[in-house]
Amino acid sequence: MTATSRLRRGDRTRLIARRLTITHPTRQEDPLRSLQWDFAPDPPAECVDELARSCQLPRAIAHLLASRDLNTVDLVRRFLHPTLADLHDPFSLPGMQGAVDRITEALHDREQIMVYGDYDVDGITSTSLLYLVLNRLGAEVVYYLPNRLIEGYGLSVEGVDQAVAAEVKLIITVDCGITAVEEIDYANNRGIEVVIADHHERGTHLPAATAIVNPKLAEGPIDELAAVGVAFKLAQALYAQLGQDVAELEEHLDLVALGTAADIVPLIGENRILTKFGLQQIERTRKPGLKKLCDKADIVGKTATTGQVLFILAPRINAAGRLGDAQSAVRLMSTLDDSVAEEIAQQLERHNRDRKKLDEHTLQQALAQVDGTASLQTDRAIVLWSQGWHQGVIGIVASRLVERFHLPTVMIAVDGDEGRASARSIPTFDVYEAFRACDDLLLRYGGHKYAAGMSIARERIPEFAERFKRVAGERLTNEDLIPRLKIDARLEPSELDETYMDCLDQFAPFGPQNPRPVFLATGVELSGSPIVVGRGHLKFRVMSGGRVYDCIGFGMGDRVHELAGRPDRFELAYIPERNEWDGLIRLQLRVKDFQVA
Repeated sequence: MTATSRLRRGDRTRLIARRLTITHPTRQEDPLRSLQWDFAPDPPAECVDELARSCQLPRAIAHLLASRDLNTVDLVRRFLHPTLADLHDPFSLPGMQGAVDRITEALHDREQIMVYGDYDVDGITSTSLLYLVLNRLGAEVVYYLPNRLIEGYGLSVEGVDQAVAAEVKLIITVDCGITAVEEIDYANNRGIEVVIADHHERGTHLPAATAIVNPKLAEGPIDELAAVGVAFKLAQALYAQLGQDVAELEEHLDLVALGTAADIVPLIGENRILTKFGLQQIERTRKPGLKKLCDKADIVGKTATTGQVLFILAPRINAAGRLGDAQSAVRLMSTLDDSVAEEIAQQLERHNRDRKKLDEHTLQQALAQVDGTASLQTDRAIVLWSQGWHQGVIGIVASRLVERFHLPTVMIAVDGDEGRASARSIPTFDVYEAFRACDDLLLRYGGHKYAAGMSIARERIPEFAERFKRVAGERLTNEDLIPRLKIDARLEPSELDETYMDCLDQFAPFGPQNPRPVFLATGVELSGSPIVVGRGHLKFRVMSGGRVYDCIGFGMGDRVHELAGRPDRFELAYIPERNEWDGLIRLQLRVKDFQVA
């Protein structure tokens, strides 16, 4: 490692100054880089050699695999060439047998079933999947998603009352329910049994449900399944118990990929398998609504990526729930009518445009609050609140603030006497556990390590803000507050060839705990003048090994001056990718960071 490869360490104040410069480009630039480069440790050479030989891989690819703890032939095979047969037995999930027995009883007795979901993509796809599966099995089934603005997250008394009115005997919750102790007691008292299929953290007490299927209740290591993954495995178990062809369920892997990628769960193990085959299923989906959605998003004729799901498809699916009624998104995913699908897809496009405007307006208000009231030089978390913020967009804005400041962020939308919050976090801070430390101040809360939500009485918000920031101050170190970039290996662009790129493609789908490999080039030369394109993106060319490569640094336009002096040599952290434009495919380097000597 060269001396310039590591971040020069400054104090907390200078790190904050750099973050504020990113937010407000008019301020004087701090020379300190905001990223700490962390180099992956080299795996044992003998392990790399054995993988390269046994798996017939380029040694550099074997090195990457071994550095990700894929250090046996079997692990490499399952990673590079996964099959659906690699999925675990669905009955290995705790509570599965009891859930399947109760649903089978409801099918046999022709009981009315309600699938009760959530208004985000994971909840919408979970609800759609189980609704379609139960319909296929001849069930008397309806679905219900709470209104974000009226009921908020999770199983609600209003929802149970709707079930009573529809003469429902069994509610199956998906992507919610694990903390709904009082609501499930209410349902039981109204003569309705509840089966929970959830993936969130449990509360202090478990609800009195007929059965609870949740990977978080398993003993020992678990796969961090999204809710739609839990719903898919419930469908597998139900099909197996009823003697149905489980392979039929593969047509719904498109929904599994949408919900899993959108929920940003680790893309390893079962999640990666389900997403890989689900992305392929999106390309050949027979669901009219999903076809229309892909057409309008210009994702046709090729296998979608997790990035396209996360940044293109998911916002459209989410749009209905963010601005009100998410049930239209379930209708989109479950309809067999092309005209209905077209109408709803157009409606979601309009909602998404409105949502973007609301996002930007709320972001500017939040940044003004940060600038005017937050103590970024001392606080290790951001807590903001305002009357009139829309509950449907505060989660998105919180994510953007985390990206800008690398601090856990809570956004609270106040409506009357109550505030509803969305929180997003950094890798080293468990926001759900932080909420647990404040639970005496909260009306309700739920979520997981990186994202959580809660409700709170308006008068308790200032006390909560102080408590939450104190918890962050106790649990986060100065090191935790430095954004980090993991570099997998040194690799000059001139070493990339088609074989290497084809091998890298097999690492997909990419996501948390399976990121795109990042490489370091140490002696690149600038070719031509850098420019800023689009909405603040840095574009330039470099020369390596006698060849010129296009480079793009998204959101890095404020750093154009660092290359203006035409440095002779500089270090480049990059992701290689194929860029298709006007029918031509060229190698492009997506810049993650750079260091001028």
